[in-house]
Amino acid sequence: MSTPTTPRQVADAYVDALCDLDPIAATALGTRPGDDRLPDLSPAGLEADAQLVRDTLAGLDRVLAADPALADDPVEFRCARLLRERLTSALDMHEADEGLRELSNLFSPVHSVRQVFSMMPLASTEDWAVLGRRAARVPEAYRGYLATLTEGASRGLFAAPRQVET
Repeated sequence: MSTPTTPRQVADAYVDALCDLDPIAATALGTRPGDDRLPDLSPAGLEADAQLVRDTLAGLDRVLAADPALADDPVEFRCARLLRERLTSALDMHEADEGLRELSNLFSPVHSVRQVFSMMPLASTEDWAVLGRRAARVPEAYRGYLATLTEGASRGLFAAPRQVET
């Protein structure tokens, strides 16, 4: 993709880069049906996600500074506002180390990994081969997640007791 010149192009570039880092997101969006990878759930993976957010916010700032007239376009202005709000929130969560204690009985990396299989196409032999290759990567993904929770525990960051109990 060329250098973005509008907030919507910045947002599109973010989604493309996010799909590179998070193949589950790519599957959910239907953008990479043959991708057999799983995301890096380790602390390094969380930092890569955060760096993408930082880079995207910096890109958004550059685009808006380069063309102040974008503030007069209601669609671009809304996109910029929403993108900044969502990404700033995600970065705040990362910087508070919330990802190091992400444990939930409904929404956690464990559930995301499990759910991705129900989103995958299964119409062909190749689809099933992709599913098989992805399934073989589950232990690696869960090791990364365990490393993340272990890092959180070493820093005294624990999930709420109810999350652990359920």
